[in-house]
Amino acid sequence: MKKIISLLLLFAIIFSLCSCDTYVSSYKAIGLVRSSTSHSCKASFLSLEGELVFKLKRSDSGSEGEISYSVSAEEGEIRLYYDIYGAKEELAYVKAGESVSSNGGYIEGGKTVYVIIEATGNAHGKVSVELDN
Repeated sequence: MKKIISLLLLFAIIFSLCSCDTYVSSYKAIGLVRSSTSHSCKASFLSLEGELVFKLKRSDSGSEGEISYSVSAEEGEIRLYYDIYGAKEELAYVKAGESVSSNGGYIEGGKTVYVIIEATGNAHGKVSVELDN
């Protein structure tokens, strides 16, 4: 009986590890305010260290689009990435006192997009991302 329970527990652990999303948020923060919809996300923070991940999805399966983003840092450093096909690509990098707003990153319709915010140096800033048609 113990062998059966041990095997079931082992299978449950293996299944839970295999069914996880590609990216997992891992951060420490003070004053973090974040929001997201299926096609946009925003985060502002007084202090952020680590990786904050959002999962977005293009709703229109027939068209192409790109990502509109805005990143600003009052302190620390912020890197903004996106991932569609398993290859993390950088959209923006800002240091203390810098900001950037732009478009980029080709996105096929109906695809899931991971937006990854990496912050170092107890970053204080804002990030806004929207999937355009």
